[in-house]
Amino acid sequence: MDSLTFDRLRRLHTHFGPRVFGKVAQKLLALAFAECGFCHVVEREVQGVDIDIAGLDEQTFALEVKTTTNDSIFLSQENIQALEDRAKDGYVPLVAALRIRPLEEWVLAAIPLTRLQPGSIPLTRLRAYRLKELEQRVNAEFQAMIGEYYHGLLDEGEAYLNEVMQRKRSIGPQAATVDLD
Repeated sequence: MDSLTFDRLRRLHTHFGPRVFGKVAQKLLALAFAECGFCHVVEREVQGVDIDIAGLDEQTFALEVKTTTNDSIFLSQENIQALEDRAKDGYVPLVAALRIRPLEEWVLAAIPLTRLQPGSIPLTRLRAYRLKELEQRVNAEFQAMIGEYYHGLLDEGEAYLNEVMQRKRSIGPQAATVDLD
């Protein structure tokens, strides 16, 4: 990511704190997937995987989303179970991780479920399972989402993104479906 995007992410992280920032980043990531052309994007704040995406080149993914300032992320047994449940429905399970540091971007890793264990997972371990082409597309759109929604987030908070997602959902069948559960 460029330096302006990093600075904005750092400011949002400080403004909201780690927990709310994670939710904000998750919503921005969902919007980025919709901008990439996925026609079905479901973002959840409650139990289950964080984001389902489908409809681009017949690809379907279920994402567990994590943000960190450290060198690792934490996956709970519940996170892994949610990915396993979606895999039974035909979704490819992905771990999406964003470290808030200069020159870092989202890592989208299709780690085989048999290799996932609850606990701390070093980000370097995710890199072996990256979907680089998808990462490039999503990271470019994510950067655009930061630019587009940054000031609204600072002024109005997380509710602002909820409203954005509601508007996108109601645009019609030509637009991506962006649902909040």
